Amino acid sequence: MKQALHFFKQTIKKDRLSHLYLISGPKGSGKRRLVDEVIYMLLSKDQASSVSSEHLKVQIKERTLPNVMFIEPEGQTVKKDQILMLQQEFSKTALVKGPRIYVINHIEMINKSAANSLLKFMEEPLSKQVYGFLLTENLDMTIRTILSRAQVIHMVNQSEEALEEKLQAQNIDERVAILAPYLTKDIDEAIALAEDPNFLAIIDFIEEFAIQWDNKDVSLPLFFSTKGRFLLQDRAFFKNFLELLLLYFVDLIHYRANQPIVYRFLKEQIQAQSDAMKTFEINALIASIQDILKRQAYFINLELALDQLAIRLEKKR
Repeated sequence: MKQALHFFKQTIKKDRLSHLYLISGPKGSGKRRLVDEVIYMLLSKDQASSVSSEHLKVQIKERTLPNVMFIEPEGQTVKKDQILMLQQEFSKTALVKGPRIYVINHIEMINKSAANSLLKFMEEPLSKQVYGFLLTENLDMTIRTILSRAQVIHMVNQSEEALEEKLQAQNIDERVAILAPYLTKDIDEAIALAEDPNFLAIIDFIEEFAIQWDNKDVSLPLFFSTKGRFLLQDRAFFKNFLELLLLYFVDLIHYRANQPIVYRFLKEQIQAQSDAMKTFEINALIASIQDILKRQAYFINLELALDQLAIRLEKKR
């Protein structure tokens, strides 16, 4: 993000900003934060007061600026009505002086009629002070005619280690700082996970699971049934649990290969479990979790999937 932000700073400083940018990058790569920074730079050029500057930052964050329009897909598409509303709003006399800006998230989801309306809007700008920012996680799915009219900015994800350092610098629970970067590369989303007691409950559950693995007096199906029902609150939450559990078993393979492990706070358990299991057994469990991860996206019964997982784990102890 630093390189892209520097590019925009220099471009705005030299008054060479293009009227349309397409910012491409995976989820968590900082596309929205970059656009927020650019909007702030554009709108704060004539503001000298630090108070007004802080107020402007709040307005950008809360999406309440009268001369900035944010468009998100409705359902699975960006629709024609949304683009027509954009055109209508920007055709009116601005209540606030300065540039007018529109941001369309997931531009790859725009339908054909909406895309045609957007192309017409871009080709016949109502003002030289209109700037557009199109965001996408899938550049290959973006309509070619839109792509050809925009200057493309590519964003890349930061590493798990870099995000972990940022989280630890904010005094976030060490376990969360270690694991959250494997679910999201967006620092705001990672901080939100850190503040979510349900996410901490997942980590506590996996930690207790690892500790009880060698305790044959504890039945894993019963353990999952009595203590793991909270994992079924929704599919996204269940998916997070599966991905973190998968990460734990991958650590067993990494430990055997003398590679760094993620669950450093469970090193003792990983060492004992890795030494006690055969490689093909660990790989079989990894494959089982991956299979459930794939199937859960197709609305399988989550309770049944959790019970099946517990039974498979029990058989491999």
